[in-house]
Parts: sequence; structure tokens; C-alpha cells
Amino acid sequence: MGNDMSMTMLTIFQILGVSAAYLGVTLGLPWLLLRRKFGHMRTPARFMAYSIAGNFYCMNLVLLLQLLHLSNRATLVIGTLIPFFAAAAGKYRNSFLSALERRTDGIRIVLEGKMGAKTFMLRLGNRIGKLSSGWLGKWLAPRWMDALLTLGVAGLVLYMYGTNTVSIYGYCTSDMTVHNYWINSMTDNRIFVNGVYPFGFHCLIYYLHEVFAIPVYVLLRVFALVQVLMIHLVLLAFLKMVCKSKYTPYAGVVFYITSNIFYQYTYLRYFAPLPQEYGLIFILPSVWFAIAFLQEKEYLSKHSLILFTASISLTLAVHFYDTMIAGLFCAGIAVGFCFRCLRWRYLKWLLLAGATGVLIAVLPMAAAYATGTPLEGSLYWGMNMASSESEIDTEKERADAQKGEKAQDTEGKAGSEGKPLGIMDTVLGELRYYVTNDSITAAGFMLGSVGALFVLGLLWYILRRPDYGAVMVAVSVPMGILCLLQASIKLGLPQVMDVSRYSIYIGYGMAIVWSLCLDGVVYLLFLERRGINFGGLAALAAACSAVVMTGVRTPVRLSACETNGAIICLTNIMRENRDASWTICSANDERQMMGESGYHYEMIEFLRVLEEMDGDTSLTIPTDVVYFFVEKKPVYYQDIMSAIRPGWEVSPADARKPLSTEGGIEPYIKGERLVTMSHMYYWAQAFRELYPNEMEVYYESDEFICYRIRQDVYNLYNFAIDYGYNQ
Repeated sequence: MGNDMSMTMLTIFQILGVSAAYLGVTLGLPWLLLRRKFGHMRTPARFMAYSIAGNFYCMNLVLLLQLLHLSNRATLVIGTLIPFFAAAAGKYRNSFLSALERRTDGIRIVLEGKMGAKTFMLRLGNRIGKLSSGWLGKWLAPRWMDALLTLGVAGLVLYMYGTNTVSIYGYCTSDMTVHNYWINSMTDNRIFVNGVYPFGFHCLIYYLHEVFAIPVYVLLRVFALVQVLMIHLVLLAFLKMVCKSKYTPYAGVVFYITSNIFYQYTYLRYFAPLPQEYGLIFILPSVWFAIAFLQEKEYLSKHSLILFTASISLTLAVHFYDTMIAGLFCAGIAVGFCFRCLRWRYLKWLLLAGATGVLIAVLPMAAAYATGTPLEGSLYWGMNMASSESEIDTEKERADAQKGEKAQDTEGKAGSEGKPLGIMDTVLGELRYYVTNDSITAAGFMLGSVGALFVLGLLWYILRRPDYGAVMVAVSVPMGILCLLQASIKLGLPQVMDVSRYSIYIGYGMAIVWSLCLDGVVYLLFLERRGINFGGLAALAAACSAVVMTGVRTPVRLSACETNGAIICLTNIMRENRDASWTICSANDERQMMGESGYHYEMIEFLRVLEEMDGDTSLTIPTDVVYFFVEKKPVYYQDIMSAIRPGWEVSPADARKPLSTEGGIEPYIKGERLVTMSHMYYWAQAFRELYPNEMEVYYESDEFICYRIRQDVYNLYNFAIDYGYNQ
């Protein structure tokens, strides 16, 4: 219990540290540099602009330095500071050196011993406190209600998703070990180590690791919470920009976070820091800045176009699925704002900005491909998606297993006479299966909301609010297409991505649809500003009541791909031992987590040596300390909903079964993992009988046990013993 509690507190501090590092780089530094340039924007738009600027610069800085094989902490820090030096040089021109001297005068006094460091920090803190309190007070005075509601939204996100993060310590998806490997390789300037792939997300994680010395495995454990918070804050910021009422944006967001009508697959991937979900941060900014450009009184808005370009570039730099969704929204904008998009003076700039954004993202990948790096496997898969349904079927079967129902039940009954379903019924059936908690009523409500938003948009055209109506149409059109594509297999449409992935975007987009629908009605009823905001509060109250009536979902508790005990041990091992002085023998889960701190001996290879041993076999591990990670209740790998199963534990019967002869992760999935762990457990028991004082228990829980052996590297133990199940 003590270890678990200390690990929970450590995880909370790690979340705070990672949040400060990420937000400081992607929001704080851009604010310092660009606050005057973006000063004409409203606060939500500035929030999106700073996020785009910070992410765009960090990702492309890493890509450039990696391709030049010059990436390390020093070059990254220098590259980060270059824009500030350039801005200062431009501002002060000939007086740059004297200005720099004035700015650093306090530091010089401390270095010369004329003032103590504590006194200097106290004076600096007091000065910053006075400046910030005055500025912050003025800024908050008219916005205190918004600030409270935004904090409430942030609190809901942290509660819904953070509960799992602070109680389940391992990776919540098997994909993370691959991403861990790719990021580790960037430490040696080996980007695209497994082939060309959108590496924007990996660049950002690597940047945080290299600059702030945060271990990669810690980032991949806790960054999901920072990521999902940003995803929801960007959603809220976008809605604040397109809605007329101050409070209707919160209605859709709160309903999305707390309502129980969504099938959990629409948000399960939020529990891991995956590139596709990280790209959600950049889709809505690309939509907003395209809209902002079209709504400007002057037809050319430099800042909006630049930010639109950067947003499109970021979607493709992170994941091509996000670019597809951004493209759908751009098509919706073309329909909604057709009265402007059909004018060449608008269209040419949007096309040029979009093409430039794609080009910026493609250039690093194209450069690597041109120099002989092949494409990563999933890119080939993505390009062949239109002609292959095997992966779609796999995703659907996996969702069936998680949901606990037959796939054919979701297709809807064809009727008592066996008549084929129509398009509408097919779409509703697939929405019911993939997006809702098996509710045809909820599916109908979602599809009806999209249609209602389109009608509201047309109504506002008639009421001579074309920009407002255009936004509604621009959102309803791509959402309608997404609902149609959700049923693409049944309708025989081309497959551009897994149908199960559409549900992620549909769930996210429904928050926009519902907020805009409520906002349209409120704006229709209350045309004055005070009335609009009063109506917005009523809409928010109605949304909260709807959540209570439909059911509030509880925070999901997922299982990880390894036990909590394994992460606790790994954390302590890395802290207690000097680098390269220890080895962990385990399944392949920890191999990438430890980076270059220690060595890893894969469990299946260890056991295969024992299986083939003869009288002369010697199996030694030449480090001061050796740790053996054994799961007494093996993880049911690749099932994050029930990875620890009742009655699923090591046994002599499973130890008698032959070891898997397959490579990769095959010896560690499903029943094969039980066999592998059973062999390892009984080897450990036999070895401990031989060396009861040397083979000590380092950590033990109901599910996991870690053994430690300290040894003299000049007189190594021979681990090759007959443990009764290897002959």
C-alpha cells in the first residue's frame, strides 16, 4: 500500500511537471513573443493561435535538427531562443547590446556579489506579482463567470480521465511500446527509424524529454491527461468563437464529457497519448482560422491565413486521419461560405494556404524518403485502405468483444418480411453500434441534431445573418458526411479509414453540433446581448439536466499492458541504481521504457536457453544487479477492459505446456503469456531454493512479484538450472 500511495503521489507530481513543461513551451513562450501581434484577437482565438504557433515551431525545429543529425539539448534550447533574439534585435536594432545589458543588469549584480540571489529572486517575484495582479485583475473582472466555468470544464476532464492515470501506471495500449521505441531512437538522431511516418507527435514528446530531462516512459504514461485536457479546451475555445451566447459553448462540452449516451470506444483512446487523438488539437483551429479569414471585412487577413496554413500542416505532421477530417470541414466551409468561397480573391488564398500547409508537412518526410528511408508499414496500409476491409473487420470484431454483443445485432433487423434496410436505417444502425451506448433513440437524436443544425443555418441565411448561418452549414455538412461514412461498409462506400475511428470524430463533433443548435435557438429568441447570455445559461442548465436524465458516466478504469507493480519496480530501479549496472529480465514491456539506463533480457529468450540446455550450458547476465519481473496473474494482453482476469494465474499445468516458438509479442499475448509466465515463475521458485539468501523478493503484490539478485561481476551466477518444466 505504501508503494502504491507513493507512486500515486509521484504520478501527480509528474503530471504537474509535464503540464508545466508542455504548456510553457506551446502557450507561454508564444504568448511572450506574439502577444502584440495577436492582441486584436479575442481570448479563445489567441489561445488557439498560441497553441498552433508553439506546436508548429517545436515540431519543425526538431524535424530540421533530426534530419541534419544535430539534435540535442543544446541545439534545441538555442533553436527555441532564436525567435526571441531575432525579435529583440529587430526591436532595438542598433541598441541591442545596450538593451540586453539593461535587461540582465540584475543578474550581473548577483554574479558580482553585490546582491544575494535570494534577495534578487524576492525582488523579481514582488515585481512580477504586482504587474500580474494588476493585469490579471483587469482581465478577469468582466470574465469571472467564464473563468469559473472553464475551470469547471477542466475539472470534469481531469476527473473523468485523470482517475485512471493516477491509479493505473502502465501504458493503456500496446501501440505505446512502438512509439516509445521511435522516440528513443530520436535521442541518437535516428528519426523515421522504422520508416517514414507523420512524426509531429513524436517530435513534441522527444522535445520535452530532451529539453526538460523527463524520461520518455514518464511522458508516455501521463501525457495523455495533458493531451485530453487540451483537446477539450480547444473544443471550448472554438465554440466560444462561433457561438453568439457566452454560455451555450459549455452546454455541448459538458454533455460530451459527462453523458453516458456515448459508447466508450468514442473516448477510450483518450487514455493513451496517441498521435491521432493529439491531432484533434489542430483540426478545429484550422476550421476557425479559415472561417475567420472569410469573415474579415478586408478580404486578406495575413494572420488568419498563416495560422490556417500552420494548422493544416500540423494535422498532417501528426496523423493523416486528422488531415482527412480537416479536409472534410474545409469542404463544409466551402459549402457554408459559398457566397465568398466562389469568389476567386478568397478562394485562391485559401487554396494556396492549404497547399502550403500540406507541403510544409510533407517536405521532411519526402526528404527522408528521397534519401532512401522507406515508408512505415501503416502508411502503406493507409494508402491501400480503399481496397481492403480486413483491418476494418478486425477493428469491428475487437469492438464486438469489448461491447459484448454480436455484430449482426447492430445491423438492425430487416423487418418481419426480411426487407433490406434503407440508407437512413443503415446509418442509424451503425451510429447505434459505434457511437452510442446501444441506443437507437440516441442515434436518431444525433442524426436529427445534424439535420436541425443545417436547417438552422438556412434559416439564418434567410434572416440575413449569412456569416452565422454559414458556420452552422459548414459544421453540419461534414458531420452529415461523417455519419454517412460511419456506415460506409454497409453502404459500399470507399474506405478511407477504419469505420471504428469515425466514431471518435463524430463524438467530438457532436459537442459542436449541440452547442450550435442551442445557440441558434437562443439567438433566435433573445436578440439582445443580455437576453442571449441569459438564454445561454438556461441552455447550459438544460444540458446538465439532460445529462442527469440520460445518466452520468463514471470514470472508466482501464487496465494496462503491464501491472502496476512492474512500473513501481522500474521507477525505483532506475532511481536506486547507476546507469548500465543492472538488468531486468521480463516480457518485452519494459525494454523501451528503460531507455539507455539499464539492460533488458527478454523472458522468452531466457526460457528458451533453459529449454535447450545440456550439462555444459551456461546462462549468465554480467551486471551488478539482476531483476526478474514475473506476473503471478498474467495480464491478458491487448484487452484493456479486463487485462487482469479472475482465476487467470500461473500454475504447474500451464508450466507443463510447451513455450511458444513464435517471435515478436506472440509469446506474451492471451494464453501464451500465461504459459510463459508459468515457466518463469517456477524457474524463480527453483532458483530461490538453491540460493535462498541471494534470491530476494524486491517487491510483491497479488498480481506481480519482482526478484533481485546482487552478484559479483567477476563471479557470476549461472541461471541455467533444471526447474522441472524445461525438459
